[in-house]
Amino acid sequence: MKKIINRTNGKILGSIIKMNRLRQNMSQKALSDGICVSSYLSRIENAEIIPSEQVISELFEALAIRYNDSSDFIEQGEILLAHFLEELMFNEFSNSRQIFEEIEKQSETFRHSPLIIDYYIVCLAFYCTRKERDIFEATRALLESVESLMTPDQRFKYYLYYGIDYAKVYKDYKGAHALLIKAHQFDTNGHLFYWLGYVQLEMSNFIKAFEMFAKALEVYLSEANLLSIIGTYEMLGLTHFRANNYGDGIPYLEKGLKLSQKLQSSQYEIAFLCNIKWGRFKLGELDATVSTISGTSTGILNEFTIPLTITSFFANIEIENPMSISELLPIFKMDGSLYTHLFIDLLEHPEHINWADKIIEDEIILKNMYDQYHDMNFELSKHIKEMLIRFYKNKRRYKEALELTNLI
Repeated sequence: MKKIINRTNGKILGSIIKMNRLRQNMSQKALSDGICVSSYLSRIENAEIIPSEQVISELFEALAIRYNDSSDFIEQGEILLAHFLEELMFNEFSNSRQIFEEIEKQSETFRHSPLIIDYYIVCLAFYCTRKERDIFEATRALLESVESLMTPDQRFKYYLYYGIDYAKVYKDYKGAHALLIKAHQFDTNGHLFYWLGYVQLEMSNFIKAFEMFAKALEVYLSEANLLSIIGTYEMLGLTHFRANNYGDGIPYLEKGLKLSQKLQSSQYEIAFLCNIKWGRFKLGELDATVSTISGTSTGILNEFTIPLTITSFFANIEIENPMSISELLPIFKMDGSLYTHLFIDLLEHPEHINWADKIIEDEIILKNMYDQYHDMNFELSKHIKEMLIRFYKNKRRYKEALELTNLI
């Protein structure tokens, strides 16, 4: 107990008591009853005072805290927590899940030790953007309660993972940017620059986005963080795509493709092939994009990637090739995901395709496609919007075309 009773550890004491109290849904009044006044407990939790050993013992007993600050545990715990964050940084979830499971076996010991904040930051990182929203939010709330007691490094990680989650889950990019800027006040790394680039891209600030991704790439290259290098090449290419600079974007994607091939990462390789094909399609290189590649699936559709089958579909419209229907329909049906059902409906009713004017000539289908992909895939949504504008112009509905053009 002696190690904790000194000025340098006041913040550790405050964080242990406060976070364990809040985790047990206990008020300051309930905890302090019979031990001290609640205002005194508040000062302890805020590291304003160091109480007597007797008061600490009684507070720990009331919270069922079995305090552990043995040198062996602290040393091994720090190594384990740092190992998780390093794996998450370099290898994403490939190995970090197993490490987190090992950490969770000691969760109570971590919560009753000087490593409590570091433990909860690891939990925040693990559950960041995941579907277990209740766990993430409870963890974030606990960390928020002791933000003033954190070290600069702890604050950096807290705001970094909070900002990433805010961007991906809530899609509040201005709010996420504010959180990431807070993180930047305490430290920086490649992931911070990457996510600053991501939110700038989503806010259509293309120059700023490119700048941040370029900084992220510089850091990742210095660290030899191969997976992050691959991901950043993808984002540099797609930043150019969003600004309609397809010719400038493709070389970045080709670099990412070469690296993913060297790492024998088939998932990344397919994604880069899809994006490169889409870029060439948008450049009008139709001969290179009308056919699909055997073994690829429409099911990989996400916010960044347009499957080769969808690229091929639009390319065949551009070359006025109705014979492509018989080839493409079985491929789309094999996927069977929610992302492709609109294309299946269209391929089963090709009379809605105006091959001469190279558009889908059905306003309801086009609007349904735009609504379906609006929040899911920027490039696909953009292309469908362009086709809808052409549809309105063909029908001499210039006002609607202009209104839609102003949204691009």
